[in-house]
Amino acid sequence: MTATVSNSSDPASRMLEWLAREPRDDCLEDLEALSDFLVPLIEVADGSESIVVCADLVAVRALDISERFKPRLLAGRLPLEKSMHAAAERLTEALRGVARVFEGVIAASPPVALKAHAAHQALRMLGEGFMIAYMSGIEPPAALWREANRVLRKRIDSADADEGESQWQAALAEYKRVLAIAAVQPESLTARELHWLFEYLDVVAGAVELTGSPLKPDGPVFWIDLARDQPPVALVRMAPRGGDLLMYFRALGVSKRAGEQIEWLETRLAEAEIVGIERDVELLEPEVSGLPLGLTPEEVLSMLRRLRERWTTPPAREHLRRENHYRVQVCKGLKQIWKLFRTGLSEAAISEWRVYNESPGGYAIMNIGKLDDDVSAGMALALRRGIGEPWSICVVRWIRGDNP
Repeated sequence: MTATVSNSSDPASRMLEWLAREPRDDCLEDLEALSDFLVPLIEVADGSESIVVCADLVAVRALDISERFKPRLLAGRLPLEKSMHAAAERLTEALRGVARVFEGVIAASPPVALKAHAAHQALRMLGEGFMIAYMSGIEPPAALWREANRVLRKRIDSADADEGESQWQAALAEYKRVLAIAAVQPESLTARELHWLFEYLDVVAGAVELTGSPLKPDGPVFWIDLARDQPPVALVRMAPRGGDLLMYFRALGVSKRAGEQIEWLETRLAEAEIVGIERDVELLEPEVSGLPLGLTPEEVLSMLRRLRERWTTPPAREHLRRENHYRVQVCKGLKQIWKLFRTGLSEAAISEWRVYNESPGGYAIMNIGKLDDDVSAGMALALRRGIGEPWSICVVRWIRGDNP
């Protein structure tokens, strides 16, 4: 449903009238209205006061829509059904659109403090776009990394960076948060885990080290080329091939914090067994634990351990992947695998997938039919090439949904 607007030809005025109304009950109706307004607003975006005020209010509404959409992702299953997949893509595009409005403000060469504020807002919108894509199990849109990198370069290129320093630091923290999430292979996390991680890094992302000079030791170091549209790469997997806009980062400070929280939580869990604390409630009160809500204590422990490992010892590629295209039979989940080995094919749910690359360490497989059940990272699968071939037991490492 498209919002009703006045006859004013000023996009900012028309949008301000819409923003003055109460949000719709359905966040997707608000998303449609927001998307309609963004194109003309992007075209006239500059450093004027009316545009900046409007852009700030639009950012608040965009984040409100995103927060109201996330429960649908948390309650959904991967891969998303077609309508949810399309809505997630539209929301990601709308958040990118809001970021482009702030880029228009930056391009108008406003005072440095305002420029820093616009950079912070732009990276906040792009970070939210990354989060929606990751929670949806879809690959971030083309150019999203390039857009984030372009905004970051405004900070690097600023001759008067001392002005508006708090806003520049806030912008940098938003960028570091996305880097830290990308470094842990977000496709391997569930929507609940990603939502928790996004909140967790909101507090600690500033501890990520980011510099234009190589860092030593290089084991936990990642690099990113600000001139390219690509996520960060672990140095142990691939060395950069040169470039004037290389940045290096590592999350050792965040990892150290995670280690301290692991020790604290392990101690508290042991004490809870003795004194009978309500483990899922009292232990994780944010005021006490410094941790966001959303996961059980055991899930938080598992999450923190995985984060610490991936930030400190990113996996090196041990084997080259070979491209292949052949069909395999797949049985999903422990219950169905148990049926398969106990009663045979007659009672177990078997589906057909296609291998598109493989290595001694595993397979990348693609579903070629309609999924009748969900798939999640960590799920067990039984896989075989054809009738008469032995079954292999596998664990799902990551999931991506590209074409529902």
